[in-house]
Amino acid sequence: MLTSARLVLVGLALSLLYGCASAPKSNTSEAVYYALQTDAQLRFWAERCKGVNSKTKQLSWQAKKNWWRRNGSFVEGADYGLTREIMLVSGDRDVTGANIAMGVTSQVVEDAEREVDGLLSETGDHAKLCMNILNKFNDGDYDLRDNNQLYPVLVDLQRRAQSEGDALEEKRAALAMKKKRKFGRSMYVVEKLAKRTGCPSGEVKIIKSDWPHEVYDVQCPDKSYILIRCEWGNCLVND
Repeated sequence: MLTSARLVLVGLALSLLYGCASAPKSNTSEAVYYALQTDAQLRFWAERCKGVNSKTKQLSWQAKKNWWRRNGSFVEGADYGLTREIMLVSGDRDVTGANIAMGVTSQVVEDAEREVDGLLSETGDHAKLCMNILNKFNDGDYDLRDNNQLYPVLVDLQRRAQSEGDALEEKRAALAMKKKRKFGRSMYVVEKLAKRTGCPSGEVKIIKSDWPHEVYDVQCPDKSYILIRCEWGNCLVND
C-alpha cells in the first residue's frame, strides 16, 4: 500500500501523463502510457508463464525478443517523451523529477501486473492461456502499430528520440552531476517486491542507475541482504 505522500506523487505522475481531468487527454500522454503499459504487460506475461512448462518458457523468450524487435524503438520513444515532459515540469528540481518518474513507473508496473494476474486467476489452465497470449505478442497481434490513433504519435516520438535523445540525456546527466545525487526510477517497485519476499521496511540503495537497467541492494531488518535487478521498471530478485 502506498503512503499518502506517495499517492500524491502518483497522482502528480498520472496528471503528467493524462493532463487535467477536466481537459481532453493528450494524444502524447495516451501514447506514452499505451507503449509503456504494453511493454510491461509483455514482461509480466513472460515472467509468469516461463515456469509453467518447457513450451511456455521457450515462447516467453521468443515473444519478448520478437515483440521488442518490432516495437522497441517506439517504447524508447515513449520513454523519451515521458522524460522530456518530466524535465520540463521539474526543471532543476531533481528530487521532484525523480519522484514523478518513480510514480509513473510504479503505476505502469502495478497496472500491468494487476491485469496479467487477474486473467491468470480466472483460469485453471495457465498453459493454454500463456500460449494464447504469448503467441499473440509473438505474431504481432499486440504490436503498437495496431492503434491507428496513437501509432503516428509514437512514430513522431521515436524520431524525436533519435534526433534529440542524446542531448536530453546529457542534460539529465549534467543535472545529476551538479546535484551529486542519483535516483532510481524503480524505487517504489523495489520496495514493494522486497516486502513481498519477506523483507518489509528494508533499506533500499541503488547500486546501478542506468535506466532502463537498474540494480538495487536491500538491507532487511534481520541484517540480511537481497539484490534486485530491474529492466524498464520490471524487477526480479537476483537468486
